[in-house]
Amino acid sequence: MRIGVYGNLTLDELDLNGEQLVRPGGSALYSSLAAAYLGARVSIFSSIGRDYPKNILSSISSNLIDLAGVKKFDGLTTRFRISYGANSRRLEVVHPGQRLKPGRILRSLQAIHLGPVFNELGLDALTYARRHSEFLTLDVQGLLRTVGPDGFVRLVRKNVNPFLSKCNLVKATEEEARVMAPAPTIVDTARRLLRKGAQYAILTRGRSGSLLVKKYGGAFRIPSVPERRVVDLTGAGDIFTGSWLATFMFVEDALWAAAVGAAFASLSVRGTGVSKFRFDRGELFRRASWVYENSRLVKG
Repeated sequence: MRIGVYGNLTLDELDLNGEQLVRPGGSALYSSLAAAYLGARVSIFSSIGRDYPKNILSSISSNLIDLAGVKKFDGLTTRFRISYGANSRRLEVVHPGQRLKPGRILRSLQAIHLGPVFNELGLDALTYARRHSEFLTLDVQGLLRTVGPDGFVRLVRKNVNPFLSKCNLVKATEEEARVMAPAPTIVDTARRLLRKGAQYAILTRGRSGSLLVKKYGGAFRIPSVPERRVVDLTGAGDIFTGSWLATFMFVEDALWAAAVGAAFASLSVRGTGVSKFRFDRGELFRRASWVYENSRLVKG
């Protein structure tokens, strides 16, 4: 199974309980590592600056991820400063990075995931990805972000219909989904997104779990897995998406794929950066089985 991932790798400055850390990040990193963990052969298409550490690239490639599509430029890597409150996250853009151009795909890909973090993907990359993959997934986060007057990232409503019309799955947080398609209920919001073209929508809702909605089927509430040892929440949604995609491409069961995604996300919060992927595989599938058994069909 070959999967391509488009999106800029980042360097994230984290404030964890007063300790300042710099860790690799970005949707491309987290979704790729999750898909590779589950057996997919992954290629990353990204742009990095001269400041991106070589040891991190070596660590990524050691997970059997192809980095031929990662291009260096003479500038600075996309960098965010992230801080957490009791029930919130604040994101500040330190460096925006460089826009991605469609990279030449040398091998056929069964699926491509678009994981922009800050407006680096345009319609040229979308068209190219759609033409070169059988299944296309999209995380909308980086399409909706802008910088507010206070310097922090905020979401704005933009015309992302060209992206939504060409993808098979759209993934968003509940907040992002309501920005794009406000509706009386979260299921109505997901249905409005699906009318743009996708077959599946996944809306993540933090501790409230997530919602999986099928265009020609039901809507399912996916519970979150309680986890006591929370170190860093960064990337949990990206890991959910990457593990969903790899699982779905192997078994073609959207609900089981969502259960694996929720389980993987719950385990990932125990670490930072690439250490998020150091856990027992048996525990992953024990948690996934619990999620699957406790998922419920909801109205809408």
